[in-house]
Amino acid sequence: MSDWPLTRLGDLIEIKHGFAFLGKYFGHEGTHIVLTPGNFQEDGGFKEREGKEKWYSGPIPPDYVLDKGALILAMTEQAEGLLGSSAIVPRSGRYLHNQRLGLVQIRDESKADRRFLSYLFNSRPVRQQIRASASGVKIRHTAPSRIADVKVSVPPLSVQRRIASILSAYDDLIENNLRRIKILEEMARTLYREWFVSYRFPGYGKSKFTASPLGQIPSNWSVKELQELADVIDCLHSKKPLLLEDGAGLFLQLSNIGEGGKLDLREKFFVGPEDYKLWTSRIELREGDCVVTNVGRVGAVAQIPCGVRAAPGRNMTGIRPHPGRLTSTFLIEYLLSDHMASETAKKKDMGTIMDSLNVKGIIRLHVPCPPLPLMEKFEKLARPMRHQIENLLVRNQNLRRTRDLLLPRLLSGQVPLA
Repeated sequence: MSDWPLTRLGDLIEIKHGFAFLGKYFGHEGTHIVLTPGNFQEDGGFKEREGKEKWYSGPIPPDYVLDKGALILAMTEQAEGLLGSSAIVPRSGRYLHNQRLGLVQIRDESKADRRFLSYLFNSRPVRQQIRASASGVKIRHTAPSRIADVKVSVPPLSVQRRIASILSAYDDLIENNLRRIKILEEMARTLYREWFVSYRFPGYGKSKFTASPLGQIPSNWSVKELQELADVIDCLHSKKPLLLEDGAGLFLQLSNIGEGGKLDLREKFFVGPEDYKLWTSRIELREGDCVVTNVGRVGAVAQIPCGVRAAPGRNMTGIRPHPGRLTSTFLIEYLLSDHMASETAKKKDMGTIMDSLNVKGIIRLHVPCPPLPLMEKFEKLARPMRHQIENLLVRNQNLRRTRDLLLPRLLSGQVPLA
């Protein structure tokens, strides 16, 4: 172990509270984006929320516009594990320092490196101390004074910068892969929209159009309910099983349903043999199947990647395309489409606590169906894009795993730095 001195965080930094921006100025457009705990990754890092940003159009105190490189903290735990998560602001003049976030201000730049501090906040010992001193039952909160009392071992500034350089190399690779994923997603989505929404598919110039429940469509197309094209199977309505760190089978939770149709397996949940057999008695999810969430983030979808089999957890519906009627990439792109979003909005059952999407509504979703050869042609072009996305996600999992193994060893001085 290192002989680095034990220090109170309050001797190195102070935490500035954010501003209470007025909700009446929030909207889908504005001059700046109000940051929330939703802009933090649970394991640390900045999270863009494209299409879900909180834009602000009201008066803005200039001291609460964040600069590029600013270090911010999640002071409220909206999702388990989020409290104390840190992120570096990616650009200047766009993001606002909201009241549920803390801005880290270094007292003496010769004693602390901002990037090193960001990794320090994402280490387990610091997170545990922040959570142990937090208040609240359902939603945990921390405060600047509590963060100030956290004890940390701090190496000399040169060592801090070396540690930050090593760890940021992994984050740079992860970020580069995320950019590639975004490009591939947009390529597949654009192709789907061009062919199946705008009807500019190969040979479209010879098409005639006819009326349908979805408006004008090519005359050799049809509109079918999803239940005619796929098995739509609700999750087992039973008591939630005991979740394990390892076990007989993967058990999906709502937190595993990522954005853009991706399955997020950074945190895996398993169950024992009997529970896995029970929860897969209706369907065992496999490559190409999709899941739709029924509560919370209603209508969020993900597709099962190659090599994964899993049991659908509570409040999920599994969808398996029928061979010869529906291809897997057409299915996921349909479920991610604006058309699906509008159809979902019509089928929602408005609950008293949260919206829900009943399986009886999902099976009746209207799907525009082109001739099978055209759908298969789309599959040949778009499926490789989805496979590349899956491969990049696996690479990022491995990079995060390596980085997270290095993090405590570097911060404790167990890895010698020449």
